Amino acid sequence: MNDTAVIIMAAGKGKRMKSNLPKVLHNLAGKPILNYVLDTVDQLEAKRKLLIVGYKSDKIRELVGDKIEYVEQKEQLGTAHAVLQTKKLLSDFKGDVLILSGDVPFLTVKTIKKLLKHHQTNNFCCTLASTILKNPKGYGRIIRDKKGEIKGIIEEVDLSADRKTITEINSGIYCFNKDKLFRALEKITPDNKQGEYYLTDTVEILLKEGLTVGNIIVKNYSEILGINSRLDLADTSRKVYQKTLQDLMLQGVTIIDPSSTFIEQGVKIGQDTIIYPFTIIEKDTKIEESCLVGPYSHLIDANIGKGVRVWASIIESSTVKEGANIGPYAHLRPETVVEKGAKIGNFVELKKTVMGEGSKASHLTYLGDATIGKKVNIGAGTITCNYDGEKKHKTIIKNGVFIGSNNSLVAPVKLGKDSYTGAGSTITRDVPAGNLAIARSRQTNISGWRKKKKEDKS
Repeated sequence: MNDTAVIIMAAGKGKRMKSNLPKVLHNLAGKPILNYVLDTVDQLEAKRKLLIVGYKSDKIRELVGDKIEYVEQKEQLGTAHAVLQTKKLLSDFKGDVLILSGDVPFLTVKTIKKLLKHHQTNNFCCTLASTILKNPKGYGRIIRDKKGEIKGIIEEVDLSADRKTITEINSGIYCFNKDKLFRALEKITPDNKQGEYYLTDTVEILLKEGLTVGNIIVKNYSEILGINSRLDLADTSRKVYQKTLQDLMLQGVTIIDPSSTFIEQGVKIGQDTIIYPFTIIEKDTKIEESCLVGPYSHLIDANIGKGVRVWASIIESSTVKEGANIGPYAHLRPETVVEKGAKIGNFVELKKTVMGEGSKASHLTYLGDATIGKKVNIGAGTITCNYDGEKKHKTIIKNGVFIGSNNSLVAPVKLGKDSYTGAGSTITRDVPAGNLAIARSRQTNISGWRKKKKEDKS
């Protein structure tokens, strides 16, 4: 493929998506549609890789970065007009041009190589990929003569009634001789119902010049179907999730209800782990063996150790080590580490906190920017007051500390080994090792308060 340039078309808005976001940036089972195409192209040893952008191109550039050459289509005047914008960049290039669509996510390297081989072996000036659909609505049709030779491609909006029954569709995937491609593009006119410059018209132009056009028919039609609407997006996402779940189950993971479980590609899960219904696992999450996750859990870029229980909780960019217990209704925010055997219970939130081995915060607690030692007990209703309105400050709790219920730990503050705090305390100073800290007002009972209150009202 060293003599091949790849052009990916991603300039359109995608009107049928009904969105202000470029169609190729919509999320498909965990990553943008365009990324599927780019990942495939990365596996090809192409000499040049060009991405045609247009609508909100800044968002696409932000996603893709500098790993590809960009071509701007400032006005979206059709697919032929889009490809024509690459002419200057490819002026010195000698070889074939492979054209792909940025909204066709499942085209395989195997099919692309088959197309290129067929094109180059037969010395065609253009080779296109097509497929057969029982319901071809929405796609341009391949027009053939009585001998079965390709005579052209007609977009659906321009089809006559008798040709709408044709079931062979155009995929929008082509390989062209570069020079013949651009010569044909210069001859295209917007003589159609949409008033656009169609790339499909190049086929008829080349044939009229007596040049040869080849074709491969892709048997697995799902490879070349594009995503044109949110209905397509939902249907395609479901297929991706199903395939991922099937692979995991074959590797020894139990998925209680695949229809209500959503796990992205790239997630790694060890055998004998059980995933309960209504669970979402995203990005590069890693879960070791013999874990229980869910129901109603959401893990994002999490690292979960062996034998961990996560119940109805959210874990973001955090690590939970072997044998720990999370939830229900816990929230681990980024940069949190829960050490072996620790327990994070009901309605507990941790942010940028290390929870030591065997320690526990069982309920109704917020711990932010804290380092907590081993076998620490955090009483219900405890919070670290880590933000002073300008800066975040750390709380350090050493091994064996017992925090009473309803404590406020005003950072920066340090609690020494085996120290205690009384319930209802607001701790503003360091507590030495082994000390008991009580920081609350002495209780006062006012005699006759109820009677006086009634008299005042009368």
